Amino acid sequence: MSRLFKHNRKRAAFTMIEIMVGATILAVIGGMVAHWFVMQRQYQSRILAISDAQQNIRQASWNMIQELRTARNLIYPRLNADKSIRSDTKTIFKNFAGDIVCYFHDAATGQIRRCLVPNGPGVPVVDKKPIGSGIDKVAFTAHDVGNRLIGIYLESSGTVGLESVYLLNE
Repeated sequence: MSRLFKHNRKRAAFTMIEIMVGATILAVIGGMVAHWFVMQRQYQSRILAISDAQQNIRQASWNMIQELRTARNLIYPRLNADKSIRSDTKTIFKNFAGDIVCYFHDAATGQIRRCLVPNGPGVPVVDKKPIGSGIDKVAFTAHDVGNRLIGIYLESSGTVGLESVYLLNE
């Protein structure tokens, strides 16, 4: 009989409780690691969305600023009669060639479009390619009495872009 007990003590084995405790610890650690990966993926998605919004704003601003800098004069928006500023979702100006150009925000598509009214005979033409896309809000603001300074406010997915452009030509 004592031989039977000695034989059982020499055998190395896990009890059911030890296996359950080990499995529980492994499940808790696995859950924490899986949760960390999910959180990292969500964080990466938010960062990519912000980056895309910033890129949309930069591209739209760059496209408009290049032409606005060489504009002759700003037609709309103009300062109010009491010298208070006015903002709108469109701006109209005369470019160096004498053509009238309009940048406007199409809220339904989230695009900033460009329309050209030729100097002389012809019909207004809206460019096929938008100036900017993925833009939620736009505001063009006249800032000075001579209508030479225009502010551009762009918003895309909670990201904001502010630009000011001084019209150089006259």
